[in-house]
Amino acid sequence: MNNPRKPWPFGPRQAKLAAIGTGALLITGFAFGGAAVGAAAPPVYPAAQVHKPSPIPDRMILIPTTTPATSQRVSWRAEATADTAQAEFLEAPRALGQVTPAAGAVKTVRALASTPVNTTLGYASTYHTAEFTDLKPETRYTYRVGDGTNWSAWTDFTTAAAGFEPFSFIYYGDAQNYLDSAVPRVFRQAFGDRPQAKMIVNAGDLIDSANSEEQWGQWFKAAGFIDGQVNNVSIPGNHEYSGGLSTFWRPQFPYPDNGPGNAELKQTAYTLDYQGVRFIGLDTNHQSNATLMAAQTSWLEGLLKDNPNKWTVVTFHHPVYSTTGTRNNPNVRTQWAPLFEKYGVDLVLQGHDHSYGRGNQMAARKSTSVHNGVAYVVSVSGGKMYTLNGGENWTGNGAEVRSTSQNTQLYQLIDVAGDSITFEARYANGEHHDGFVIRKNAKGERTVNDIRTPENTVGAQVTVDKTTVRRLDQVKAAAYGYDPGEKVTVWWRDQNDAANGGGRPGGRPGTLIGEVSADELGRVLQTISVPAGVKAGSTYEVLMESRNQKITSPAISVTQ
Repeated sequence: MNNPRKPWPFGPRQAKLAAIGTGALLITGFAFGGAAVGAAAPPVYPAAQVHKPSPIPDRMILIPTTTPATSQRVSWRAEATADTAQAEFLEAPRALGQVTPAAGAVKTVRALASTPVNTTLGYASTYHTAEFTDLKPETRYTYRVGDGTNWSAWTDFTTAAAGFEPFSFIYYGDAQNYLDSAVPRVFRQAFGDRPQAKMIVNAGDLIDSANSEEQWGQWFKAAGFIDGQVNNVSIPGNHEYSGGLSTFWRPQFPYPDNGPGNAELKQTAYTLDYQGVRFIGLDTNHQSNATLMAAQTSWLEGLLKDNPNKWTVVTFHHPVYSTTGTRNNPNVRTQWAPLFEKYGVDLVLQGHDHSYGRGNQMAARKSTSVHNGVAYVVSVSGGKMYTLNGGENWTGNGAEVRSTSQNTQLYQLIDVAGDSITFEARYANGEHHDGFVIRKNAKGERTVNDIRTPENTVGAQVTVDKTTVRRLDQVKAAAYGYDPGEKVTVWWRDQNDAANGGGRPGGRPGTLIGEVSADELGRVLQTISVPAGVKAGSTYEVLMESRNQKITSPAISVTQ
């Protein structure tokens, strides 16, 4: 018999000492416990001390360049002068510390910029930017920043591939509130789920008060070391504006200066290409400024029209279709949504509404679980929540909301492959909320497929071009939601047999039309000849069976 292991036995002396110790602990605990309960609460540690800068670098964050395969920017905060702020980098070695890099391996670059920002806590925070150039594609590097004496820890990053390679990125809606309490677990859970992520996209409202030193400090602390090793793509929300853009924005986020060219949009509207994905950031905080909106619209169309990348991701703050309250952004919707649809943007990632909503234009619907349009997503990562509005802003503007959530913090994991993008939204505790797969072929045709459920893999989802036929007519049938190459058996079935739970002898549900394979988009397009043996006055249906779906067409009536 396998007995559990017993505790090591006490001898007489050990037992006596244990009893004395226990008594002392009880007396001590009682005495101090009683005093502690009645004592005044400790004072709050001052924010000015918590976030005070020092010569030791902090708030390190990787900033992508327009050539991410061969260059990399990093910004940080530290008490250092423009003459001393610097960075060192080398190809990532197997060891550091007592292991000295080979002579010439470590390269030193001076900071490109050192910008002091007056803060709300009574001191200036100085932000520095350095850029590493002449890097090798798809290569891991180690870097540190400092002043030549006071250094950060060594931190690693990997350059982008020169061409397309699969990669993952993370997307967050508004963090904004509860930055020091509720937000950190979201950031850490997301990184724990995708430690290989190459990019983090923030759709605005990173903080609540544009120029709050305390809140920016909390935002950086929430992610900790993650920001220093994963590239960050952020755009400003309305809370990054207060009488103008936050004074922290450009010193902290020295993004590519390749936007529409207006001074107000510098490094708030920008673009970069990363391993086959064109990322475009737009600034929706100028919706009432016709000049700035027109400039962004023209610039956006140019980027979409002349785009060598297979995939396109656009991010901005105020949604095309709002999910909460009576919010509405008609200038965003009327100026930009037609361009997204016309040029085949894949993902539009937004914030502002402090809830989750995902949908598409109704005209793009192909089946219960598939459409071929743009996927619009609104999400929230912080702890402030708004109530859903029932999707009125979607349905009132020719769209449908496919998935919603309120009173939940979320993060999104996005995996880019050669022919597909897989998108999943998860709650702060790691549980699944929503997901879909975008598939695209060489012609640019696309399907957006909801993650399969028992409900969306059955029912009348086969479409047909006619519902009244004669013998030997041809019917064009279409079905979606399959895996590429999935085998599908096509049947012509009498609806009376289906209703009675029966079929043909041998367990056959009807007349076999044939077996086909789904194409690279997961669709079946089949032309069916109406069998000669059909009965006039009867109704039939097309049945498509596979390992993943069992779906039918509407009723097809035979006239003669």
